[in-house]
Amino acid sequence: MAFDHLSLPHRITGLYNSPYGPGKQTVVVIPSQETLNNIQNRKEHAETLEEKTTIITEEWKVDFDSRKEQGLPNIPESIPLFLQVDPKIFNPDSLRSFGIEIISEEEDGFLIGASADLNLSTLKDKIDKFLNEEGKFKNTASKLWDIVTGKQWRIEHILSKPLLKKWDEINDAEILVVDIAVACYIHVPAYPSRGNEEEITEEQFEEKVSRWEEKKRKAEIDWDEVCFKRQDELEKFIHEHQGKLISSYVDSADSFSCRIEVSGLGLKDLVLNYPYLFEVEEYDNLKQSISVDEELKDHAELEIIGPEYEDPNVCVIDSGIQENHILLEKAIDNTHSISYVKGEENIVSDLVSGGGHGTRVAGAVLYPNLPIAISVKLNAWIQNVRVLDNNNTMQSNLYPPDLIRDIIEHYNENYKTRIFNMSITSNNGHITTRMSKWAESIDRETWERDIVFVIPTGNLKKTQISNYVNNGTNYADYLLLRKSRISDPSQSLFSLTVGSICHGEYEDVDLKSFGKIDFPSSFSRTGLGIWDSIKPELVEYGGDYVIEKNGANKLISQNKDTSVHLVRSTLTGGPATSIDGVGTSFSAPKVSGLLAELQRLFPDESTLLYKALIIQSARWPDKIFNQEPRLNFLRLFGYGFPNLERASTNNEFRVTLVNSINISPKEADIYEVKLPESIRRVGDSFDILVEVTLTFKAIPRRTRVGFRSYLSGWVDWHSSKLGESIESFEQRLVSVDYNNEDEVEDINQEKIPWAIHSRSNRGIQNVKLNNNAIQKDWAIVKSNKLTESFCIGVVGHTGWDKDLKRKIPYSIAVSFEAINKDVELYNEIRIENAIEIQVNV
Repeated sequence: MAFDHLSLPHRITGLYNSPYGPGKQTVVVIPSQETLNNIQNRKEHAETLEEKTTIITEEWKVDFDSRKEQGLPNIPESIPLFLQVDPKIFNPDSLRSFGIEIISEEEDGFLIGASADLNLSTLKDKIDKFLNEEGKFKNTASKLWDIVTGKQWRIEHILSKPLLKKWDEINDAEILVVDIAVACYIHVPAYPSRGNEEEITEEQFEEKVSRWEEKKRKAEIDWDEVCFKRQDELEKFIHEHQGKLISSYVDSADSFSCRIEVSGLGLKDLVLNYPYLFEVEEYDNLKQSISVDEELKDHAELEIIGPEYEDPNVCVIDSGIQENHILLEKAIDNTHSISYVKGEENIVSDLVSGGGHGTRVAGAVLYPNLPIAISVKLNAWIQNVRVLDNNNTMQSNLYPPDLIRDIIEHYNENYKTRIFNMSITSNNGHITTRMSKWAESIDRETWERDIVFVIPTGNLKKTQISNYVNNGTNYADYLLLRKSRISDPSQSLFSLTVGSICHGEYEDVDLKSFGKIDFPSSFSRTGLGIWDSIKPELVEYGGDYVIEKNGANKLISQNKDTSVHLVRSTLTGGPATSIDGVGTSFSAPKVSGLLAELQRLFPDESTLLYKALIIQSARWPDKIFNQEPRLNFLRLFGYGFPNLERASTNNEFRVTLVNSINISPKEADIYEVKLPESIRRVGDSFDILVEVTLTFKAIPRRTRVGFRSYLSGWVDWHSSKLGESIESFEQRLVSVDYNNEDEVEDINQEKIPWAIHSRSNRGIQNVKLNNNAIQKDWAIVKSNKLTESFCIGVVGHTGWDKDLKRKIPYSIAVSFEAINKDVELYNEIRIENAIEIQVNV
């Protein structure tokens, strides 16, 4: 009998019964104490704001008029502003009412803005109305806490930390390569609402929607015009400072970014005076560390059978590949290899010394578990994109967001490639305030195309680990430090981020490995990700270091018992494979190989479903799975170690049901899984593991802070309670007449004890499941507590996009497993839900 995944039965779609909708409980947001104090001290606060606006306008006019005398380029006639507002109740879009364009949202209520009103007359009018208590919005200015004068704030908030440290040392004549981001936000009004207009007809409402859609179309045209105008202004500015544009412009929904070469003088002028700028970072060469030990494994004679024509492609973005390698050559799609390395466009080989980097990565996609049998069948094609030079470094002419776009367009459009492995990360932790340009470009391409990116968490260097340990911070405590957080672009919400765990352990008289089997690798960077998202999602075997047991300054090294067995380049001699590598660079491609197998098995399904299935298959190591779930487990392991068998099939004791559709904001899709009485008999008490995974994607933007401000829309899921009927669940999620305040807590309707939960004060503390684009939760439930229906509601929500008709694609997987293998589930549930055995998922 085949144990295929079953189709998750979709019951109804209805309008989501939000607990905060019309006639329901409302969210009462109390202003911060400082806002209340401003109202109490109205005159003092108004005078302070007025004084600062006057200082800012006068200083700007003096600076602007003096530019010609100094021979400086023209800048847009717009005053840059830095304001602090009440973060609890002030909507950043409300800056429009002050005559200010929002440039970016920062932490702690700070906003960067710009005003083309050179007298700040609208802002001053708001302050006057506040002072004189005039009009409906007489207290609005109380929420504006401060307007910062001077220009020091631009240096502190626009520059990256590494650039900020060296700012005072930059010489005017020095030539620098920097990545910059410029805002160009166009406001779109809220989607029309019926509100309490009971007399409005459907025709009248559609007319309102039609007018709104026209405004949205105009806003899109305006965005293009503003964007092109600012790009033109920026290029002229850079050129007049004897600089140049290195990359193309990479657009986001509310900004664009690029890489430029500019003098120190030009950079200082740009940072201090260009009003629409909100981010500057110095070029990062992205030099990848590669830890290899002595060559240990000789090549054995093997029969290698290449992939079939229709098998999936995995694009390996790395240092090139030894394409004629005996273990790889039959799987290399060498007619489509590309090198982006300047001056070496015709060289696609892996020239990194010591056995290469990209060659090892490609080998890990095809051979996750070396050594292999005498005969092996390969099931994926490897496409070779060389972006790192022979020093394992990315050159300055390659701007990662621009590069990512070009690679994906080329391979996805021309060769239908959907899986991309990029074992390349920054050497530092990711930006914590907003999504980086690099990560956002991956998210944007993922939204626009049916693709999935696999990225490692990044590695701590040996020197970093040594400093931690020798200064008294032991393994694995140092892995949880802020400086050990995942690297850029591993925080990308739509990518699969992979950490490393130990596959072996070692100890002798002098040396000892850091971790035990299935413990986190000593070098693996950890989560959480940006905005406390769950990162990494997965872990795979990537090896470990060993450390001296005695001595004041303990040395760290590699050992064959804790290193992973990898394919290696033979271009400079040495064996075809060796047990010589450690690193998350080699754990990530193993996940890419699993994704390729899922695409091979289910070629017509979306990558959202592949992600859902591989996350659904993941599980924490046995050592911690049965413990009380903890935040640190999530930070170290994500959702756990993936399993191809669980991801691709089922057995007598496990059944997985899936579905993939689109949803609109404010809608709810209701799914019902009928559970047979034979499984849930009162006298039985089997442990049933229930797992649910949801994946979705939406349009990202860069200038705002927070998960729900970053995405155009978002999706989460809700489950029925134990003992709750399908009718009760439907009423709770989609009935207009239902009111949460009327809900009666029935002792027979206890909540399922999910491990993580969507509220930060339930399940694992200080993390929210629905703050993620990949949402998995699980619970062990006694079989006799289950009722005839297990229900899931998938709910669409608005993010920054106001269009309620825009669809959000998602995939969902629900699994039931008798973890002690004491009751057969698959066939019983299949029959109860009247689903055909063969389902193409």
